[in-house]
Amino acid sequence: MPHIVWTLLVAAATAVVAALATGLFVTPRMEARKKRLGDVHAARDAFSAHMTRIASVCALLQQIQLPAENEPGWTPFMRERLAGERERWWQQLDDSTR
Repeated sequence: MPHIVWTLLVAAATAVVAALATGLFVTPRMEARKKRLGDVHAARDAFSAHMTRIASVCALLQQIQLPAENEPGWTPFMRERLAGERERWWQQLDDSTR
């Protein structure tokens, strides 16, 4: 019987020491690593979003040009709106490349 009690006490002490060591040494490092990895993933996602926006805006700017002044079917209002959209795309491109 005393051997069983001794074995249980050693097992309990080992569990407590292991839990304390984990709490004191491993957990803070894992939390710091978690924050660093979160920052890396956020930066990667932001870069990906900016690159996607740059690619789509460049495609729009290449495909949709302002029509000539004598182009039939284009009213001054339509030209003004298209010019406004192109200006907005240029602003998006400028913001994404910063």
